[in-house]
Amino acid sequence: MKKFMAVSASAALLVFTTACGGGGRPSVDEVSAALTSEDSVFPTVLEDDQADCAAEKLVDSDLSDETLQAIVDGDEDYEGSDEEADTLRDLSTDLAECVTS
Repeated sequence: MKKFMAVSASAALLVFTTACGGGGRPSVDEVSAALTSEDSVFPTVLEDDQADCAAEKLVDSDLSDETLQAIVDGDEDYEGSDEEADTLRDLSTDLAECVTS
């Protein structure tokens, strides 16, 4: 339950945590690597299988390329739109499943 709460809170905060990057949508591998980094926008570094699961859900979602790039870059100054925050909130249960299974 603790991990679920951390991931849910983290998902909601992701929109406000990173800077825009270059061109194209980041890959699942890039997002996964960011989620296992000590510089991750998540408060807890994820295990490889957890990060792979979360990265797939994030990349397959309606999040913008800019928000995904912000996650990859680990830039805590990024501010996404209200729509991005809503998308992340909608993903929170799916992301929590990645860390609790």
